[in-house]
Amino acid sequence: NRVNVQSEPGAPGTPVSSKSYDLDSADPFWATNCTAPFPKVAEEVESGLQKYKAAVAEVNRQTEFSGESESDGLLGNTQSLVSAVNSLPELTERKRVIDKHTNIATALLRMIKTRALDVFYQAEEEMMVSSSSGGDKAALLSLLQDQSKGEPADKLRLALVYLLSCETTPPPADLDLIEEALITAGANPASFSYVKRMRSLARHQHARAGSGSGSGPSTAGASSQSNLVDWADKLYTTGISAVTKGMKSLLSGGHQPLVAKVVENLMDGKPGAEMDTYALFDPKAAKGMGGGDGGKGRGPMKEALVFMIGGGNYLEYHSLMELGSRNPAAPKSIIYGSTDILTGTQFVEQLEELGKKMGV
Repeated sequence: NRVNVQSEPGAPGTPVSSKSYDLDSADPFWATNCTAPFPKVAEEVESGLQKYKAAVAEVNRQTEFSGESESDGLLGNTQSLVSAVNSLPELTERKRVIDKHTNIATALLRMIKTRALDVFYQAEEEMMVSSSSGGDKAALLSLLQDQSKGEPADKLRLALVYLLSCETTPPPADLDLIEEALITAGANPASFSYVKRMRSLARHQHARAGSGSGSGPSTAGASSQSNLVDWADKLYTTGISAVTKGMKSLLSGGHQPLVAKVVENLMDGKPGAEMDTYALFDPKAAKGMGGGDGGKGRGPMKEALVFMIGGGNYLEYHSLMELGSRNPAAPKSIIYGSTDILTGTQFVEQLEELGKKMGV
């Protein structure tokens, strides 16, 4: 991983310099804190800096001349100098690592303040843990219309979180207000329109299922077409419901993404509503007994390969790694993969592209 950090803007007309830093497993600070939230990282940077200053002070103290006699003082001072010289490479490396992460953390903090990202984060968190579908609308519109806070991408992300975290689809009039606010803020609403369309399809599917009207044309062609529509509606409904449920569970209780919960239940053989759409195929089982739903409930399993068809992300990856190491007495080996590893921006871009293709 390579991070490019720009220096803080100076006087008008002064060029902004940029430095690049490599972050990998050889960096002890990165290896320890790469999954930590920013406040924790800031604390660790400060802690590392204080430890470094204490180590430098100790080296300076050891090199001071002390002793009851000249010969004793000379011997002790020589030994202290040798020890100090030997510790210089380690202190130099520690200083380099601390400077690097101090610069990165300072640049992050500057960006957080400039874009008011802490305000957006707090609003998103409250939306995801709220049980009300409309209680956050006023706060949402206030942030979307506030020209002093955030960039268009921040406001678009906030609107998407609101729409996905609502247990029931908000009224069309509310969604129109949000879309107008996004356009006024300079954001492209295509991704929001796409998610809105998916939620609308999910709502219609639920309404049709509740009406119990399952009759239709009796011809084979019409039946196939009907089945295809049913499958598509089910796909949209399941996908949006899973995302909504995942958003709700992400910051409530144990802060565990839905994929980690599903994998844990599958590996431990625990029953659950999430398990209904999964089948177990066991090549070692007797003929006729190795596939389908009959294998549900087996476990525990020590190894799993989890593959996401579509975009994956580091949050899911780290949650599965934590699941694997949660019980040191019985660790699980979990491998995570996906078609793509996406940042939040790339995910929104994909939604935007889908919206354009759908013509919304």
